[in-house]
Amino acid sequence: MAKRKKRTRRKKLSNYIKNLAIALILVLFGLVLLWPYIRSAFLRTVVPIGRGVAGVLDERVSGDAMFCSGQTVLVAPATGTIRFTVKHGDSVRVGDVIAEIGDKDALASVTENLASAQAQLQTYEEQTADSFRQLAGKIQECYEKAVSAFFDMQVAFASGNALNYLEKHDTFDREVDELFQNRAKLMDLEDERSRLVSQVEIMQQVASSSSVKILAPVSGIFSADFMAVDSELTAANLAGMDASQLSVLAREIEDAREYRVENGQEVTYGDVVGRIVSGEDVKFCLTVKTEQRPDIKPGNKVLLETAGNQPVYCTVSGVTDGKPPGYSIISGEIDYIAPDKYVRTSHASLITRREQGVIVPVKSLLDKDGQTGVLLVQKTVAVFHPVDVRMIQGDKAVIQGISETSEIVLNGIKFFEGRRVR
Repeated sequence: MAKRKKRTRRKKLSNYIKNLAIALILVLFGLVLLWPYIRSAFLRTVVPIGRGVAGVLDERVSGDAMFCSGQTVLVAPATGTIRFTVKHGDSVRVGDVIAEIGDKDALASVTENLASAQAQLQTYEEQTADSFRQLAGKIQECYEKAVSAFFDMQVAFASGNALNYLEKHDTFDREVDELFQNRAKLMDLEDERSRLVSQVEIMQQVASSSSVKILAPVSGIFSADFMAVDSELTAANLAGMDASQLSVLAREIEDAREYRVENGQEVTYGDVVGRIVSGEDVKFCLTVKTEQRPDIKPGNKVLLETAGNQPVYCTVSGVTDGKPPGYSIISGEIDYIAPDKYVRTSHASLITRREQGVIVPVKSLLDKDGQTGVLLVQKTVAVFHPVDVRMIQGDKAVIQGISETSEIVLNGIKFFEGRRVR
């Protein structure tokens, strides 16, 4: 009986081992058949592969911006009943009649204003006469010196004396710079005189008519809608404000209501009756935290982007820190903004640098032999490929040297180089 039980146990053990061996053989056979798929799934899990995206990265600083000088406020030159000759949104040119004011006392009021404008012009001409003569003389003298220096430079160049030529070239540059500086000063004087002359001419046209006319002082788009604060939006007013005052003004503008003067309405001398949006020579003040302020200087060309609009080129005219402490104000000028894009205030971004290329994760970059590159997937193997890193912004980098269709290892670990990754 004992021997029979022993044989039975031995037989069961033998069958178990046999079944286990068969199962192991089947598992190994299955692994051999499925190995390519298993390996592929494993590599996809361990080695992330993907493509970059063609795009742009930029360095920017953002804050609240105030804009001025891109619009001209129109005021009533007399008291009376107003009648508009253009509609809201119409394009106007300099000298176009915007509206007419009819009243018995209107012409008398215009005559007084004309006399005042003529007096301002006369006073300005008297105050600047000596400066004008001096600058005109300096310009003539600088021009003669510049011509002489130019010929001296040509003679030095022809002689083959490089050192003498460089000296003459520097002299010529100095004379030209002085000529331009004096000319710029003279143009500033003449620009102000031209403005006063234009003011007198407009008032003369108004005074010669049977009714008081409001003429367009600039070209642009006529807007019948205006705010009470529009008259305060001047470069001089904004330049005198600190960051907190500019922020308060921006909030006032956002909450302010717009007004409109209708045909047949009575207006008083000096009342705002509309505005012309030209978008020319726009000036802005951007408030930013000093710690975030980029390293820019007056004269730098940068991009300015307002909410929902394409960036426009502008020139930095000033950077003031500590206004108040902890804040900086960046001021600048924009040659032109489309009238329909012009705003009084907006959250804006100053873009100081912009690079275009293929955007990839920063962790996909690695260094090899002093070069920065990515692991480019060629068929199934990762190969180091050097690239030009144009900019790093957070966890993204914009590079050049690969196309957006190139597959790369998104986690650039040196261990993967030369190995199969898919």
